[in-house]
Amino acid sequence: MTDFTDPRDEHHDDEPAGYRGPAQVTVGGHRPVIVDVELSGNFEPISGRFVWRGRVRELTAALGGDVAVPAGTELTIATAEGTGVAAVSDLDLWGSHMVDGLTRPPFPAMEDTEGLL
Repeated sequence: MTDFTDPRDEHHDDEPAGYRGPAQVTVGGHRPVIVDVELSGNFEPISGRFVWRGRVRELTAALGGDVAVPAGTELTIATAEGTGVAAVSDLDLWGSHMVDGLTRPPFPAMEDTEGLL
């Protein structure tokens, strides 16, 4: 049987880049709030870009229950590692906002040697 494993991949880390913890989130002209986020990303070889997405928990409650944050809303997510802009893509069953990154991620992703991030 042929082994198709590339020996150079032995030390390759397949863990996706990401961040889990508190972040400052700003939505439009509203005051920034601190909420928990779970963000992750990976390099997409077909598009040649680093793509990130994630979940923002308790955003509506932190902003005040009367503030709507529908799909398509842009928000800024800031962590100790950086700042990124994302768009709300959906709400999950628990009321968390699912987001797709639009800019560089707010966490260390990968070394950008080719200007792809």
